[in-house]
Amino acid sequence: MKKILLLFFIVAYSGHAQKNDTFKLGQTTEEELKMTSYTNDPEASAVVLLDKGNTYHDESGRNLNLISDYYERIKIFKKEAFNKATVKIRIYGEEKIKDIRAVTYNLASDGAIKTDEFQSKDVFTKDLGNKWTEVSFTLPNVKEGSVIEYRYSLHSPYKQNLNDWVFQSDIPKIQSRYTAAILANWKYNVRIKGFLTLDEDKPSIVNQCVSIPGLGGGNCVKFSYAMYNIPAFQKEEYMTSERNFISRLIFDLISFTSQEYKENANSYSQSTTRTKVKKYTSTWKDADKELKDRFLNNQTSKKGFFKRQLPAEILNEADPMKKAKKAYKYTQQHFNWDGSYFSGQEMNVKKGFEEKTGGVDVINMSLYNTLQALNIESYPVVLATRQKGIPTDLFPVINDFNYIIVKAVINGKNYFLDATDKFLAFGQVHFRCLNGKVRVLDFKKGSYWEGIRMNQASSVGTKLNLKLNEENAFEGKMIVTQRGYKASDKREELTTMSKEQYLEKVESQNPYLEIKDHKVLNKGQLDKELVEEFDVEFFDDSETYQNIRINPFFDERITQNPLKLKERKYPVDFGIPSRYTYNLSLEIPEKYTVKKIPEDIRFVLPNQGGVFMMKAQQKENKVNIFMRYMFNKRVYSSEEYQSLKEFFNKLIQAQNSYIEITTKS
Repeated sequence: MKKILLLFFIVAYSGHAQKNDTFKLGQTTEEELKMTSYTNDPEASAVVLLDKGNTYHDESGRNLNLISDYYERIKIFKKEAFNKATVKIRIYGEEKIKDIRAVTYNLASDGAIKTDEFQSKDVFTKDLGNKWTEVSFTLPNVKEGSVIEYRYSLHSPYKQNLNDWVFQSDIPKIQSRYTAAILANWKYNVRIKGFLTLDEDKPSIVNQCVSIPGLGGGNCVKFSYAMYNIPAFQKEEYMTSERNFISRLIFDLISFTSQEYKENANSYSQSTTRTKVKKYTSTWKDADKELKDRFLNNQTSKKGFFKRQLPAEILNEADPMKKAKKAYKYTQQHFNWDGSYFSGQEMNVKKGFEEKTGGVDVINMSLYNTLQALNIESYPVVLATRQKGIPTDLFPVINDFNYIIVKAVINGKNYFLDATDKFLAFGQVHFRCLNGKVRVLDFKKGSYWEGIRMNQASSVGTKLNLKLNEENAFEGKMIVTQRGYKASDKREELTTMSKEQYLEKVESQNPYLEIKDHKVLNKGQLDKELVEEFDVEFFDDSETYQNIRINPFFDERITQNPLKLKERKYPVDFGIPSRYTYNLSLEIPEKYTVKKIPEDIRFVLPNQGGVFMMKAQQKENKVNIFMRYMFNKRVYSSEEYQSLKEFFNKLIQAQNSYIEITTKS
């Protein structure tokens, strides 16, 4: 018997009808060139008049490679949008960019349309590493009022990969379209991400869409998607990856169906066929095995090696919590993180241990094996970082993950651990890991989703005791106490900078501050609060000593509202709850009279989301200011956005208040 495997790949409809869905250049009109703004967004620096993607099958060869044609036409209103004239395309491996064509259109003084064509010699390539390449080109003679138009083709041998189609960008679009015709034996789950809805979703069947000499043909499912009048996606503070929110189409490969055609070696008249289905969207049981074998490179069973490396002090520790903390500190101090995340099949924990360096996976899998060697219940945990995007929980998509941490269970309590950062306390993971749920890998009972809960909120407390001296300066002590992530960040800063560099930086952030002395408590004790004690002097900038106007907020003053959008569709993600307290005791000499102190303010966020309060009190020759604000939630919904915005406005208003004093008559 001999076996012939007939493969019909999922590709776009390869007939002329599908190729005709590709736009050609020359669509620009005089009306477009006369546009001075976009009605739906008058402040926009540019608007996409049309972008179009069209994917189809390359009939020129038997490999059935994919060709995706891209077309875009943009109206430029302002100089800020000149960067749109430089097009950058990322390609992978053996992918190729071909047939680049681009034209800039301008309206001449006599009303004629002037064209400037892009020259093919001005295409540049840049190696990005890890098989990625950037192809770029720039359109010529772009001005305010220009229309730029370009197209190119992406040729890909990776027939199972359909790239996302991104409808939304940082400028508005009038129309965005994507078409594809997919052979029925490749099945995809097509889903829409983001907050916008499709204006067009028209599937249809195309019979015999592909014909390959000697092999036959196949039917296609043809898709057509479109959105109109798409608003610009506006980034703002306190958000995770824009991939979580920007409107786009995602194609998740489910399965591939092929037919095996068997011929009898002695008689060509006899033959049989068998249908074979290869599944790409697996169960979590299958995904667990792939994660263990491929992504973790079978590095989950090295506890014998790590047990031999551990000092007796750790091996002989009887208390489980103390033992786990010592193992964590040992791993944390032994390794230096090389800046990489997943290294995949190249991961080797033994080699990493010997070289004392490695990626996130090497370090945290070493920690996992160490805890296993000490018989501490522990599990590898995979996740996506905040800039990667939230993994889908509808079905396993292993490439959604790019980071590994460890879960330990001690005395019935869960602890998530990340040994890559030498300044993280036991029970902390790096801030980049706080991105929704994580996947805990239990290879015996099956993996499961779990939310990370940090044991301690991030907080800063500032206490000042100051006295106004004869030189019109406020001198005294400032004590800053930090916990959680604030403490971790500050410990790193204090360690990586010299004392002189650090104090110079602190003084540069407040031009009226002079530091006389500085002490740090608990710098190396990561599980304790970090305390800084300053002997300080703040100089007042009043022009006269008779009337002095003092802003009492000498430290951590917020001057701008980080929330500026009119409305925000996506949530505000602080990552962790946080709190800040400020306590000032200001002693005024007897020769002065206090004329005015700040007014009390209180503002409460809905749904127990947080509170801001400030109280000011004068007693004899002392003025006391107490301020506290807390964000009790990690994530706030878009419905809570306006309240958060007002919260910051109230805070800024309070920190712009003054104490006024004058000399006694």
